[in-house]
Amino acid sequence: MSERVLVTSALPYANGSIHLGHLVEYIQTDIYVRYRRSTGDHVTYVCAADSHGTPIEVNAGKAGMTPRAFVEKYREEQHRDFRRFGVEFSTYYTTDSDENRKWAWRVWDALKQKGLIYKRSVEQLYCEKDARFLPDRFVMGTCPRCGTKDQYGDVCERCGTTYDPRELKDARCALCGTTPVVRRSEHAYVDLKKVEPVIRAWVEGEGHLDPGVREQVKGWLADLQDWCITRDPPYFGFPVKDPDFPGKFIYVWLDAPIGYLSSGEHYFAEEAPAGERLDPAAFEARYLAPGAPSRLEHFIGKDILRFHAVFWPAMLWASGLKAPDRMAVHGHLTVNGE
Repeated sequence: MSERVLVTSALPYANGSIHLGHLVEYIQTDIYVRYRRSTGDHVTYVCAADSHGTPIEVNAGKAGMTPRAFVEKYREEQHRDFRRFGVEFSTYYTTDSDENRKWAWRVWDALKQKGLIYKRSVEQLYCEKDARFLPDRFVMGTCPRCGTKDQYGDVCERCGTTYDPRELKDARCALCGTTPVVRRSEHAYVDLKKVEPVIRAWVEGEGHLDPGVREQVKGWLADLQDWCITRDPPYFGFPVKDPDFPGKFIYVWLDAPIGYLSSGEHYFAEEAPAGERLDPAAFEARYLAPGAPSRLEHFIGKDILRFHAVFWPAMLWASGLKAPDRMAVHGHLTVNGE
């Protein structure tokens, strides 16, 4: 008996061209989609440009473009290049869309209604010259463990140590090179410990993850850390409409996976053949609601596993939506041993 399946690949960041590593995942997914269709299944393959965040806001300014124009330039280029390699999406949309804004606010409200969002004052590195708080990747310095220079503020690419950017030796702003200072800022956090049983039930569910991947995720669940879901301006993204967090923006990793849902909604409302069009409510009932008569399958790389296998099931549960039926996780492509 044929099945309906909504298949996604991870959303390429709209900050540059695709590279060889992207093709590992997208060709793999495309082959899977073609195979399922050849067996008679009705498969919709959606993707989108991941269009928000500090790197886009900063690099758009350097290019003398608005962030929206900058994103659209790379979205069009990425889609064109994927097609050149034979990858055929049902739609290649963007997370900077009205549909995604609506979904992001809905998920935020759902998390809050479940009592999962709280406020925390945190110390962050701040560049006084650029007048901005610095995300991890905008801080560089010397690894506190192995002493390798010019490492980013989250992980040493030589020894693999993860750390707080304040632990870097000789820390400097990656934008202007000045030494940052420490300032405090209030942010929204998700209390993941409250939903640990929900996450664990999905992780241990039959067929959701390969056994080796499942064990890695269970290691994170044993030491579950709460998740910051806001960022300070300047920031290209959706503003938080919650009055408890004035002036904040929704962190890109909250609205990025929501792009799977909004892209699917957009496709069925605007791009599907006339006889297959669905309004948003019908799309949700068929593909996203608990007990929906369709499968939801994600193809991702192991570098973004934590966002997808820990945070994403919690977001979907809070929103009253089904969790993924399967998550296929591939490793990295190595070239010349790197």
